[in-house]
Amino acid sequence: MSDNSIMNIGDLAEPAKVLIEKIADATGTLYEPKHIVEVAKAQAEAAKIQSESEIEIAKSKSEVARIQAESEIETTDLQRRALQRWIVEQGQQQASIENTTIKAIPQLNEDADPNAIEDDWIIKFFDKSRLVTDDKVQDLWASILAGEANRAGSYAPKTLTTLADMNQKSLTLFNTFCSLCIVYLEDPNAFLKVPSNFKIRDARVPIIKGGITDVATLKGRSDRDLDKSAQKSQSIYRKYGFDIDEFELLSEYGLIQDETLWDYSHFWYNNEIYIPLNPSAVTPPKTEDYQKITVSGFRLSSIGRELFHITKRDNPPEYLEHLIDFFEEFYALKMYRFPKK
Repeated sequence: MSDNSIMNIGDLAEPAKVLIEKIADATGTLYEPKHIVEVAKAQAEAAKIQSESEIEIAKSKSEVARIQAESEIETTDLQRRALQRWIVEQGQQQASIENTTIKAIPQLNEDADPNAIEDDWIIKFFDKSRLVTDDKVQDLWASILAGEANRAGSYAPKTLTTLADMNQKSLTLFNTFCSLCIVYLEDPNAFLKVPSNFKIRDARVPIIKGGITDVATLKGRSDRDLDKSAQKSQSIYRKYGFDIDEFELLSEYGLIQDETLWDYSHFWYNNEIYIPLNPSAVTPPKTEDYQKITVSGFRLSSIGRELFHITKRDNPPEYLEHLIDFFEEFYALKMYRFPKK
């Protein structure tokens, strides 16, 4: 990226201008990456001249003075190397700040209000994201910045810390987990009218492990039936690289929770809504045919639900087929895909 990457803000839409100015006010100069480098270079040159002068003076002194001068020279060299490292680090971090900001701009809504973002949030955001050099991970941070500008309060400071602590393996694993999640929407009718109105009440991978929590979903069936269902359920997720160790890793990051239940009257998957029905129901279904199912499994935490929105989910279609087959068998019902309006 060139040094002038964010210089011409006059050509940007108003939310983008406000966002850049907000970042500049909270963190310092954003538009002059040359300034830091030029000042640092001048300081380095001054240190070099001073060092060379000290060397010449030392040559004309006694042996004791020469030893003392060499010690001073060594210290000056150490300081110069530290300054050079600082220049490189500041340049990389400035590039990361600008890259992330530029990537966020196209994701801003027309009614975005960057001024509503708290200064402390911006400072914390760039304190974490400025160290990121990977292009794909910068995309995630850019989506968070845009999301916060579009609706202040969307991402808690703890969420920023969690994302910063994650490595490539855990990021990939979390993305896969979200690709396998079913979602209980806060208002499915609002979503059907405006798909961008996507608010999560609950989201989980509905795996049956055979534990005590799953007993609540049995409806009078035997332990043998539960064991059989658990084996079938777990086999679905092993196909996508998930076993107990993978679930535990995401749990350690605070992204998912275990041993929870939620009553689902519908679920969202890959931009479609599915509704459990009485097995004898005809289509279009009647209101009395609608069912609720108690779903266990691994649930996204509040942090996980916030980060769900920035994941690049694969949503494998064969997974949905396996899941619906399992639901229909385990809960003895029919799954109905609700038509889009």
